[in-house]
Amino acid sequence: MFPTVGKIERLDDALDNVISSKAVIEVLSTNHGWSEGPIWLKEEQKLVYTDVKHQKLYQWTEKDSVTLYLDMKDTDSNKPGPSALLIDDNDNLVILRYGHGQVVKMKSPISKPTANFSVFVNQYNGKQFNNTNDAVFHSNGNMIMSDPPPVVADGLKAAVYSIKPDGAIELVTDTLSSPNGIAFSPDEKTVYIANADWKNAIWVAADVDENGHISNGRTFFDATGNAPKEKGHPDGLKVNKEGIIFATGPGGVYILDPNGKHLGTILNDEFNTNCVLDDKEEILYITSGPKLMRVILKP
Repeated sequence: MFPTVGKIERLDDALDNVISSKAVIEVLSTNHGWSEGPIWLKEEQKLVYTDVKHQKLYQWTEKDSVTLYLDMKDTDSNKPGPSALLIDDNDNLVILRYGHGQVVKMKSPISKPTANFSVFVNQYNGKQFNNTNDAVFHSNGNMIMSDPPPVVADGLKAAVYSIKPDGAIELVTDTLSSPNGIAFSPDEKTVYIANADWKNAIWVAADVDENGHISNGRTFFDATGNAPKEKGHPDGLKVNKEGIIFATGPGGVYILDPNGKHLGTILNDEFNTNCVLDDKEEILYITSGPKLMRVILKP
């Protein structure tokens, strides 16, 4: 048994099709500096996620709970560590190194992690990325990546990029003040992008054509009214096979339908950073600052 926190706010009866009325928010771990970037490994039935502050990757299984997966300690211990994690078409672990402005690929197999990496991308038009934050792969192999506002003078403008498997980079948009979490709809015809800005706490949706090109960005959901009074801002998000969006934001994890209707919120009184579903889409894992949590959707 794990301790439970918070509550699940139910705003629409349709939420019953997503989360059981008996579901609770369980706390799996509480000892992280800043947990982020969770991925679910189907073959190993484990969760792997990052600790940005402590520059480490952790893993969680039902049997062993939380254990260290990989130490990515930098010579500069004050520099933020790894953020988002992805798996590419060649089963490489792809890591966005937030404080380094780069994306790297681990050279060793996922089942035998080592701190041995190759740099995939680290700059655009001759300038270092700011803080490579979050990304998602399109089925054509392109990686869509967010890079928040600059941290140094004359840095790159905050933007979203499309990066081909060979490393060629195309600017998607630089109109968002602080782009963050990214996810595709199940049919890949829509991409959702979070804007991590308390003054403009929105998620945008944009059209995606058959070649992966993105256009027609528009506001999908606006949580700006909640931002001043709640912890967090629009951050990582995931979409299930039915097109339901689980989006971390001010106050918790927002559950939105494909039309942008707010069905409910997982309220846990933490700064929620990201989330991921297991392969059966029966469990939602949530990274929340010092904590790792989960909600068994249909207990």
